Amino acid sequence: MPPAPRIACLSLAAALALAGCGDHPMQDARDAIAAELPAPYFEDLVTESASIEGRRLVLLVRSPEGDADVTRASPRFDELRESEQAQMQELCLHPALAPLFGSDVVFVRRFVDRHDKVFFESTLPARDCAPWDLKGTS
Repeated sequence: MPPAPRIACLSLAAALALAGCGDHPMQDARDAIAAELPAPYFEDLVTESASIEGRRLVLLVRSPEGDADVTRASPRFDELRESEQAQMQELCLHPALAPLFGSDVVFVRRFVDRHDKVFFESTLPARDCAPWDLKGTS
């Protein structure tokens, strides 16, 4: 291969490699969480999958018996959303997510029914999780 095309190919390969480097901690976190799934969440709810959508790490939580339309019409729906939003802070205790703390990643729990209709999403910016203070723990 002549030098100019070879350099162009190497430059393209280097650019593609560097473009993916920023997402490795996010991908590593997703992979670690996905390895634990499916997992019970609460009552009949099951965390089925973890995916990356831009800068969002999305945990899909399914209700096998619930109906999103009926639930959203409930007079206590806002109470349910608030309760689940409060539970988001527990993600700050997950060791696989620690490398993302302080970043612009947003953790998401997306609650869906058996037909993939969304009940709602709860979110937590990773920057809201304080880095672990490990001083004096050894």
